[in-house]
Amino acid sequence: MIDVAIVGAGLTGLALARQLHLQGLRVAVFDARSRAGGRILTDVPTQGGAAVDLGGSWYWPDTEPRITALVESLGLRSFPQPDSGVVLNLPDASRAPEPLDAEGIHGGARRLSGGMQQLARTLAGHLPEGTVQLGQRLVSLQDQGDHIALRLSGTTPDTQGTVTELTQVQARRVVLAVPPRLMAQGIRFEPPLPAFTVDAMNAVSTWMAREAKSIARYDQPFWLQHGWSGSAFVGHVQAVLREVWDASDEHGAALAGFHAIPPDARASFERSMPLLVSSQFAQLFGLEAQADTITTQDWATDPLTCSDLDRTDQLGAPPQADPVLRRPHWSGRLFFGGTETARQAAGHMEGALESAARLADFLRPVPASRAPESLQGDAALARFQQWVAAEREQAMPRYQQHVKQMLSRQDREQLTQRAVLAAVEQTYTRALEQLASLDLCASEPAEPGHASGRHALTPPVLATFAGFSKELVADALVFNAKSCALSNFPDEHKPDGDYLRAITADLAAAWVEFAWATNDLLCSRALQAH
Repeated sequence: MIDVAIVGAGLTGLALARQLHLQGLRVAVFDARSRAGGRILTDVPTQGGAAVDLGGSWYWPDTEPRITALVESLGLRSFPQPDSGVVLNLPDASRAPEPLDAEGIHGGARRLSGGMQQLARTLAGHLPEGTVQLGQRLVSLQDQGDHIALRLSGTTPDTQGTVTELTQVQARRVVLAVPPRLMAQGIRFEPPLPAFTVDAMNAVSTWMAREAKSIARYDQPFWLQHGWSGSAFVGHVQAVLREVWDASDEHGAALAGFHAIPPDARASFERSMPLLVSSQFAQLFGLEAQADTITTQDWATDPLTCSDLDRTDQLGAPPQADPVLRRPHWSGRLFFGGTETARQAAGHMEGALESAARLADFLRPVPASRAPESLQGDAALARFQQWVAAEREQAMPRYQQHVKQMLSRQDREQLTQRAVLAAVEQTYTRALEQLASLDLCASEPAEPGHASGRHALTPPVLATFAGFSKELVADALVFNAKSCALSNFPDEHKPDGDYLRAITADLAAAWVEFAWATNDLLCSRALQAH
């Protein structure tokens, strides 16, 4: 029997499988696609030239420590996103583009040499042969009490064409590392999930599901000779691409852009789309930008990315999952993952890795210990309290990094609110990882007679964070008042009462979820130990 079955060979699934394999668990990863990587997809030309990412492209070392550390640990080469030069803006189709008063709009982003698919390929290569099983679509899950039965549909070539085969796999625990809407739409759960859980799945938009990217390659990055960065924004109603950037790497020159045409209208432009995209590049950068070959990836046409709800969903904001999707289900045998479920950096590759780390906290084996349980708990709690005292000192530098990055990316809406929340959530996430690494299985898993199943150590663990978010907000306001960069933003420089109440409400919600997550983790680890 498999210890952990992971459904989804995207970044979350592959990173989680690697962590669990290193901890000695028997893991299998299933994916309906014929390739690993999910929404990581790189177009690599056979005749040489730039490797261009059609899905996930960038990461930000200043504020995304997980993917930064993973890239370094795997020995992958990275390079800064080309960002120097004039940024163009085209608000009127009948006029020439104009310079935009902005510089370095990608905020220190980096890309991988050879494309992000190198990351997925390397992670998969670190797993034993046969761990990742492609072309296997999950049909149903059935809770069997002490394990879960997975029913999978796969196709194999035959002399008559292709044959669909149904197979059944048994696993002690299962992780669904796929977008929540696709879970709700395509998987049968036996017994059925509660209605509020299904509603939470359907409420989370799938990141990239409505997006399309187009790319063009060139002999050289001619735009640099004109002083242009290769970045541009198009705001008129006839726009084909709404945002364009320099997609060059050390092997060649390229431009790439996000489509402005909505998914339901793109089909009618399918035949003319290459010409339209080429003309959009030329409208921005001149006739030299006309390209004979345009490559396009429309994620809205991919049924393994875009659900039926996503096709009609007009939401454009990063996904925000209900906390119920981060909690264990079926008595700790079923878990949900993927970047949509991340507390922090949802929609980014960093969010996918945050999700993998959260799941690893629950699933890693509990080490056997000969020390009395009470001594384990006392010593571990003391170490955790020391760790929290040091970690609290890092929250303010994290806040400043988030503010700096958002300003550099021209992302100026609710700066303080989002930067404070990001810094707090990073601290809480790191705290949960620290808890999982310590042997905190003191006493019984839950207090006798307590309806909520509260672990005995939950209150003292949470007490170490007394006053944390309030102190961070106070320090942030002092920083804002002294910051020259924020002096042009009155709402941030001197936030009013309504804004401060909104910040407080966000932090209160984050605290409630952290409290639940702490208790879930302690109870889960204690049950494994017993």
